[in-house]
Amino acid sequence: MTNNVKAEVKVGVHPNNHSLFVLRRTGILESILKKLGTEVTWVDYEDGARTPQRLAAGEIDFGGTGATPPLTGQASGINLVYVAVSEPRPASGALVVLTDSPVNAITDLKGRRVALSEGSWQTSFLASALEESNLQYKDVERVNLSVRGDEALVAGEVDAWIGNDPHLAALQRKGVVRTIVPVNPYISHRSVWFASRSFATNKPEILDAIVKALQRSDLWLKENPREAAELFARDLPNWPSVDSWEAALRRRPWGLQPVTQEFVLEQQRVADLLARQGLLPRTIKVEDAVLSPTAALGGRTL
Repeated sequence: MTNNVKAEVKVGVHPNNHSLFVLRRTGILESILKKLGTEVTWVDYEDGARTPQRLAAGEIDFGGTGATPPLTGQASGINLVYVAVSEPRPASGALVVLTDSPVNAITDLKGRRVALSEGSWQTSFLASALEESNLQYKDVERVNLSVRGDEALVAGEVDAWIGNDPHLAALQRKGVVRTIVPVNPYISHRSVWFASRSFATNKPEILDAIVKALQRSDLWLKENPREAAELFARDLPNWPSVDSWEAALRRRPWGLQPVTQEFVLEQQRVADLLARQGLLPRTIKVEDAVLSPTAALGGRTL
């Protein structure tokens, strides 16, 4: 009797990883996996910072976030491995205040309220920028808002907000905020894709298929920003407008890159900083979580 049971891969999806959010809606991965006798289960959730915990629990095999969650995951003993990164995305985030705010520099924020998504890339950014000005993470009052930090800023509930697209693009288009600290040069603000070590080492052909599918989907995003913006606006009705989405999508790079030594060194610098300030439970060696590039990358870019 023929066994018709197919293999399964579980991929995590949340709105802040735009590449995976679109891939989930294209059918590209399903088409590639069909040839490998494998099916994908999409696991939708909101809090991208907890992606490593979902890996550890076996809820997903593969996910994507900013650069901080894999650091906290590795420091917590989660056996994850880096798969790929994006190019730097300096325009897609910033520390902003309202245009009429008395705050003009990060030193003015000592003791003030800053909205951010704790545990995301924003933690690394804020800690790095504060240290540059001889301040500690604890010197500002953080208000943990994984969503709608923009509304808190506009309502005067916080003094500053670490903005992320498309919400940042929306406020910038309205002309109601100004940047006091840009992302660059503190962090490169890359997207990062990672997997459980067991999945990456035991099913390299499936991992390769996911990367290949993401490359194709990102190419479509790059070439069709308006259509992609309409897709986001349709499925996230409480988020910014189509025009804000399009502005956000047009100003970010697309495509997956191999994990480079430059990226590893940046991650190590941030990991050491977070450990010094007690934001990681222990020091880590980032390169312990790096594998060879998957075949689908092959050194190619979009």
